[in-house]
Amino acid sequence: MNGYKIRWVLACILVVIFYTSNLVEAQPMSSPSNNQCQNAMRIREVVNQAFNTTYATFDGPGHCTRSPNIWYRYTASRTCNITVSLCGSSYDTALTIYRGSECYPQQHNMIGCNDDACGQQSEITFLATAGNEYLIEVGGFGVSTGQGVISIICDFDPPDGLLNDDCINAISIGNVTNLAFSTEDAHFDGQGHCITSNNIWYCYTAPRTGEVTVSLCGSEYDTKLAIYNGCGCNPLPGNLIGCNDDFCSRQSELSFNAIAGNQYLIEIGGWTDADYGLGILNINSKGSPPPPPSGSNDNCQNAKLIGNVAGLTFDTSNATFDGPGHCLTSPNIWYIYTATCTGEATVSLCGSGYDTKLAVYNGGGCNPSQSRLIECNDDSCGWQSEIILDVSAGRQYLIEVGGFGDNTGQGLISISCGGATTTAQSDLGDAPDSTNNFGRNMTAYPKGGPSGVKAHYPTVYNDGRTTGPFGPIHLNAQVVAHLGKQITSENEADTGPDQDITNNIKPTFNTPDNDKSDDGIVFPVNMPECRWTTLDYIVNVVNPGTNLYVNIWCDWNRDGDWDDDTSTSHALACSKEIVSEWAVQNQYLINLPAGLNQITSKAFMSWHPDKGRKEIWMRITLSKKPWTVGSAPGVRGNGGSGPRDGHEFGETEDYYFIPDSSFSICEDYNGDGLINLRDLSAFTTDWLENCP
Repeated sequence: MNGYKIRWVLACILVVIFYTSNLVEAQPMSSPSNNQCQNAMRIREVVNQAFNTTYATFDGPGHCTRSPNIWYRYTASRTCNITVSLCGSSYDTALTIYRGSECYPQQHNMIGCNDDACGQQSEITFLATAGNEYLIEVGGFGVSTGQGVISIICDFDPPDGLLNDDCINAISIGNVTNLAFSTEDAHFDGQGHCITSNNIWYCYTAPRTGEVTVSLCGSEYDTKLAIYNGCGCNPLPGNLIGCNDDFCSRQSELSFNAIAGNQYLIEIGGWTDADYGLGILNINSKGSPPPPPSGSNDNCQNAKLIGNVAGLTFDTSNATFDGPGHCLTSPNIWYIYTATCTGEATVSLCGSGYDTKLAVYNGGGCNPSQSRLIECNDDSCGWQSEIILDVSAGRQYLIEVGGFGDNTGQGLISISCGGATTTAQSDLGDAPDSTNNFGRNMTAYPKGGPSGVKAHYPTVYNDGRTTGPFGPIHLNAQVVAHLGKQITSENEADTGPDQDITNNIKPTFNTPDNDKSDDGIVFPVNMPECRWTTLDYIVNVVNPGTNLYVNIWCDWNRDGDWDDDTSTSHALACSKEIVSEWAVQNQYLINLPAGLNQITSKAFMSWHPDKGRKEIWMRITLSKKPWTVGSAPGVRGNGGSGPRDGHEFGETEDYYFIPDSSFSICEDYNGDGLINLRDLSAFTTDWLENCP
């Protein structure tokens, strides 16, 4: 009887399970909440967040896929390389990333489309800019659907990637709404008048005279906020306008009276060293903007000449309309941009405080015809506008900035150009230099290590001393030639503005090797022990007709300088040869044609320590004049230095790498300073005569 009861109970349970499972299967499933682009789900950095497209439908422009899809809206909390990955999903996925949050995104806003990156799953990596929005479309190959996981990861090295971690790199800003920021990877710098925790910096230009409110309300950690008169770093206590800890719960807010056109330094940190994280910055101003001054760029005839800029403030609040009306009829202002490169230029109003509209025309003349209109854009990044166009170096382009409908307000304009640069821009190296403007010792080996071999490479041009050695600065009043495909400009190696945002070296954090356009050397580089070898490099000739010199230094003994040569007491011996750290000496380049030229260096002999570090610091310099004795003969750090007045043009690039020392058959057998087929002939002759 007990056995019968048990079997009866088990049977009942099975019936219930069968009925329940069939009931569940019979129930219709609804589409995901983010099935429609306009309902895109807001998302932050995540790891393996689950999703399901099984019951999704297709919605979108179809630039990459027309399968059932879902949508996410990602706002970058910092500037870094973002990887969006569907690796680990259970079906054959497809992935698309777009600039901005406009539905539906246009083809030119597509950053990337990927099908198979990790098996049949998808992954895209791209450079995201802090505060910008990006649309993420998740679908499948063909009509594939299923369950998946999405990860969004920021590859972020604070010393290199956190743009405004140092006060000297404070980001220019106007009125903003919900601008995302992060202090997670920041360090403290400043005078500590209000904040002594991890901090970041902004430079605010007041668009009007009146009350300004700076608010961190809505941030995710216990914040602290300070505002100073003027944007100079290391402000005096008397410049402190206000310091606030808790205004809206644990978040901070300050209001102060500003004067139109004046600048104010904003410092954001936390209550203690343990308080850091993601936050939101809002800045708004009250009062009446000043009327446009006589001769302002309110009228096209007074269009302001402009180059590449980042976050330049403007205000259309009191502007009037003039123009042909091909794109907009709202109050507008005008700029004339002279292209600094041949390539792709981006004109962006992202980060502005109102619903903008933007037009770009060929040429700089006013009252442009419809045929001169290159593009008209309304919403690219939220309600703000952005245009990407092909430009030619030296040509002018007319930029019209207005608003959707009759909208006006405060905004930011940024213009950047990627391609072969032809405008003036000085250049320096990025090897570690202990004679810097911060008085901090830097480490050569290991790179950026807390301790090790002290660096004596001449990189900083002006460290406040009148004696050398001086870092090689290339003034480039007219760009004639440079190394590799691109060159980025900087006024100094360790201070001041830098085209690729981060200073080449940051002595405070002992971080060198930050120049993003070191692309002249062709890798891999073969440097066999005590053998003659060569390497290849690229020279980009912009204006042909000038003869050039190339010099290369290698820190063979890894002692933190390039000083050791055949005349020093530290000469490096290879059998009967003495090896010089001035490896390639004044290679003469004559009559190179315009464009990219791949050059093989003169032969040089390599040397490496028997034990110790494999990494090496190497410098290559392209210049108009030959290198002779440097700017401070006999002083440590003279090797690789530049002249007191700088190089007229060219480029210096520094590399930290592990050379390939295994392939030793390539050698200058006939001693003519070259490695070519003649060496093969000499080797073969010697082998036939002397080998059994």
